[in-house]
Amino acid sequence: MRRRLLLWVAEHDDHWLFITLYIGLALVLSMTISLFWLVAVVAAHAVLEWFALERQGITDRRPGRILWHLKLDIGLVLVALWLGLYIDVLFGLAGLGAAARAGAQTAARVVAWQRAIRGVLMTADEAALVVKAVATRKNGKPPPQPEPSRDVTDDRPPWQRPWSRGDKFAVAFTVTCAVLILLTPVLTDHTIGSTLVVLAADLHPWPPD
Repeated sequence: MRRRLLLWVAEHDDHWLFITLYIGLALVLSMTISLFWLVAVVAAHAVLEWFALERQGITDRRPGRILWHLKLDIGLVLVALWLGLYIDVLFGLAGLGAAARAGAQTAARVVAWQRAIRGVLMTADEAALVVKAVATRKNGKPPPQPEPSRDVTDDRPPWQRPWSRGDKFAVAFTVTCAVLILLTPVLTDHTIGSTLVVLAADLHPWPPD
C-alpha cells in the first residue's frame, strides 16, 4: 500500500484523479470562497512535487525545479490577483466602482462579473493540465527515473535546457502578470496602500459578510 502511494505521488501529474481534484478544487474554492484557497491548492501541489523529486532521488536545486514545474500554476494565481486590481480598468468602470461602494446591487454585479471572468481565465489555464495529461497518455511515459549523474553530458536544471513553446508562454504569462501587479499604482487609480488592501482582501481565507 505504501509503495503504491509513493508511486502515485511520483506520477501524480499523470493521474486523472489528481487532475480532476486539482482543477475542481482550484476553480470551486477560489470562485466560491476566496483566492486564498487557490494559493493553498497550488501549495499542496508544490508539496507533492517535493515528495515526487525525493522519490526520484533528485536533490539538486529542488525549490527551483518545483517553481519551474508550477510556473503556469503561479501565473494562474497572479492573473486572478491582477484581475481584482484591474477590474475597473478592464470594463471602464471607474465611475461604477465608486457607485458600487454606495449601492449593494451594483457591487454585487461587479463581483459577479469578476468571478465570471476569473472562471474563464482559470478554466483556460487549468485546461493545459488536461492537454498535457492526454498527450502523455497517448505517447506513453516510462516510470520516473533519477536524473543523470554529474558525469552525464546534460545535467542541467530544466530552465537551462531548451525551452518548449509551452515553457516560453508560461514564463511570459507569469512575468507579465507579476509586472502588471507591481505597476498597479502607476497604471490604475490605486495607490500602494489601496493595492495592498485589495490583495489582502482577495487573499483572506473567508470573504466578508
